[in-house]
Amino acid sequence: MEIKEIIGNPDYSEIIDLINTIWPEEFGEKSDEEKICEMEKSYNLTSDTIKYLYKEEKIIGFYRYSLWPRENKKTKSAHTLDIAILPSFQNNGLGKYLMNDLISDCRKKGINKLLSRTFLNNKGSINLHKSCGFREQMKTEDSIVWIIEP
Repeated sequence: MEIKEIIGNPDYSEIIDLINTIWPEEFGEKSDEEKICEMEKSYNLTSDTIKYLYKEEKIIGFYRYSLWPRENKKTKSAHTLDIAILPSFQNNGLGKYLMNDLISDCRKKGINKLLSRTFLNNKGSINLHKSCGFREQMKTEDSIVWIIEP
């Protein structure tokens, strides 16, 4: 297994299977092309970090996080945007492996507060955040906002 940071604009078409695994029903039905377009629009080259998890040259997972707020380049806070593992590789600790790498990457970059959001119906993500040491900061009608100080 190897985790590699993507430099420059990612090609989201190469991870569409991963995007499909995390696309929340709350965002509505979209075609693959529409999802890719949404991901491209939401990407910020100067504040976002994206890394892929490879197994024998196949991308099996990824994560993406951003400085928060994005407009403040001196911020010491970040927010997870996405974390996913292909279904056939889930339940083997790889989500925790990726999340721990994300937390470590934040620590190396001087981030002292990492926020994350999980929809209440995403039990896997809730368990992942708890197992990685996140604390519940607040709960809304449909989500939990998590916090950890890397």
